Amino acid sequence: MRTSRSGAGSMKPYVRGKSIFLREVIEDDAEYILQLRTDPKKGRHLSATSSDLDSQKKFIANYSESLTDFYFVICDWMWKRLGTVRIYDIKGDSFCWGSWIISDFAPTSTAIESALLLYDFAFLSLHYQNSHFDVRKENDRVIRFHERFGAKITGEDECNLYFSYDLATYLKVRRKYAKFLPGDCNGTR
Repeated sequence: MRTSRSGAGSMKPYVRGKSIFLREVIEDDAEYILQLRTDPKKGRHLSATSSDLDSQKKFIANYSESLTDFYFVICDWMWKRLGTVRIYDIKGDSFCWGSWIISDFAPTSTAIESALLLYDFAFLSLHYQNSHFDVRKENDRVIRFHERFGAKITGEDECNLYFSYDLATYLKVRRKYAKFLPGDCNGTR
C-alpha cells in the first residue's frame, strides 16, 4: 500500500492490485463521479445525487478531511478511471462500503478485483473485523455477487437488503479468488 497527500496534510492510501489500483478521489474527479452517479443506468440503484458540480467538489473536500472514510477512484495502470468505491459509516469494528460503480468500458475483472482490494484494505490494513452494507432489492446482480462472496442478509426494508460480512468468511473466499490479487497462488501478500 502506498500513500498520497491530500488536503490538510493527511496521508491516505493507494491500494495496489494485480491489474488495477484504488486511489483517493480528488476534486478534479468531481465531474467524472457525477457522470457515473447521474447516469440513468449506473445510478438507478444509488442514493440520489445532486448534479451540481460545486456540491460534488464540496463533498470531496469534506471527505478528504475524514480519518475514517475512504473514497477511491478505481484506475488501471495507465491511470484510466474505471469506477469508484467508498468505505464509510464506521461502527465499532465494522465498516460500510458502497458507491461502487464500475464504468461500462472497464475490464470484466474490475468488479471482483476492486472488491477484493477494498476488503484487503479494510480487513487486513485497517483491521476491521466486520462489514455492513445495503443493496437495493432490485439490484439482482450485486446481490448475487455479495452472496457468492458469503455475505449474509441480516434484514430488509421496503427498498433495501441489509448484509453483514466478516473477516473469517473473507479469508476463505479470498483464497478462491487469489488469481485476481498480486502475490502467490495462496492469495497471500
